[in-house]
Amino acid sequence: MNRKKGMAALLMSVALSGSVLTACSSNSDSASSSEEGGKVEEIVFAMPSFNRIPDDLSKVTDAINAITVDKIGVKVDFRVYGPADYTQKVNLALQSGEKMDIFTTLGQFSNYVSKNQVAPLDDLIAKDGKEMTAILEKDFGPDLLKATTINGHIYGIPVNKGMALPTSFVYNADMLKAAGLSSDNIKTVDDLSAIFEAVKKSNSDVVPFGPINVNPSDTNLVNLLKGTNKIDFLTDTSGVGVVIGGDGKVVNFYESDIFKNGVKMMRDWYSKGYLQKDAATTTITSMEMLSSGREFSFLGGYSGMEIGKTISAQSGKNVESKRIAPFYFDTIAANGVSWMVSSTSKAPAAAVKFLNLLYTDVDLINTLLYGIEGEDYVKVDEHHVKFPEGKDANTVAYTAMFSTGIVGSESLQYQFEGVNWSDVELKLKENKETERSPYFGFIFDQSKVKTQISAVNNVVNQYLPGLVTGSLDPETTIPKFVKALNDAGAADVIKSKQDQLDQWIASQGN
Repeated sequence: MNRKKGMAALLMSVALSGSVLTACSSNSDSASSSEEGGKVEEIVFAMPSFNRIPDDLSKVTDAINAITVDKIGVKVDFRVYGPADYTQKVNLALQSGEKMDIFTTLGQFSNYVSKNQVAPLDDLIAKDGKEMTAILEKDFGPDLLKATTINGHIYGIPVNKGMALPTSFVYNADMLKAAGLSSDNIKTVDDLSAIFEAVKKSNSDVVPFGPINVNPSDTNLVNLLKGTNKIDFLTDTSGVGVVIGGDGKVVNFYESDIFKNGVKMMRDWYSKGYLQKDAATTTITSMEMLSSGREFSFLGGYSGMEIGKTISAQSGKNVESKRIAPFYFDTIAANGVSWMVSSTSKAPAAAVKFLNLLYTDVDLINTLLYGIEGEDYVKVDEHHVKFPEGKDANTVAYTAMFSTGIVGSESLQYQFEGVNWSDVELKLKENKETERSPYFGFIFDQSKVKTQISAVNNVVNQYLPGLVTGSLDPETTIPKFVKALNDAGAADVIKSKQDQLDQWIASQGN
């Protein structure tokens, strides 16, 4: 994972990990066929999977089409790619003219729109997506599609999941107990230093705190600061040009006292040995460290309250979590994972019909996620499933269970055995109740400063990992960082954002 993708994950708490294998079904590429006298249109649907991807998807594809052909007259060419390959595979198809009808943004919403690679969906949704928009409004609220609307046109459908991602402190509960502490000792980020010190004393071989993803800069420090201080990144994940609070003034996040104090804290932790010495360069993930018993904790943005159970199942360790900072909804929190229809699609209406079914049909969404009932999973009760006896995620023929936050409506998805169903209800409740930025719905058009944005990102990728992992001294590094940002054109980016934000605010009648 390169620095730029890692930075997007850092600012949005999108943790991507999994297989880099790729696969696709062997369906034909014909646009339509005839079934029982009616016209059946064919679309290509590309989905990211964070599980092992089988070489043969034909059985799952046939099960999907048994649903879609009968219900909406659409045949699906189901393609599955690992997260490391997904964006590249989609972009290659879009650029080469290869058939690609439906794909997801994975943080690249504005880029696809600016390149005219996606179709406006307004009229199509009004005709064939009414049920989908109704369930989105029910589960989130009436203004969700503002996050995917540019110049009056809707270009994407956000995934209907728990989108409020409070920052959680994720830790090995056995190690915490061995240090003589309990979860009662964890209330805010200010409590963590003492906890790290106690863990370090009780187990000197353990790294008290680590990054969450392959990208070494991703401690989720920025998300922690964002939630606590109500920072809106205005859909540009570089961090140059944010609004802090509600005054409408765009400033450079990296010049703020909030950022300076945050990286000083990381420097203090690093100096005391709470992080690995190679924290800014290592490619070992927290999951690997946690699973091997070499790491105590990390910070992550998670919806619901059950993430400890999920990570325990993945890592084989007794893992718990404690929320230490709230979430703050800005636009990118909603459009970061959105489904889009290619502007080159020859069957856009069929694509929207499929999306509508994806968000409203319990059989379709769970076939995509869990495969064939009785072979890849078995039902436990109305809401829960488990693997067949003697099977797991690596030995069933198909599962995409870790893609639950990527597709469809979470309220229709089966949960794995052991996950409390009330957690799904909590996520949807928090979607509606979590505080939103007054600039929710604003989308920054980067086209006039794309050269400066590129240069700024290069600077951010150079300095940020060392600062947020504490390996660079903020007292001497931040002045160099800010100067390099200014030399790269940060002022142009900030001015462009300010001008656009002012116009947007005026258009809202505020």
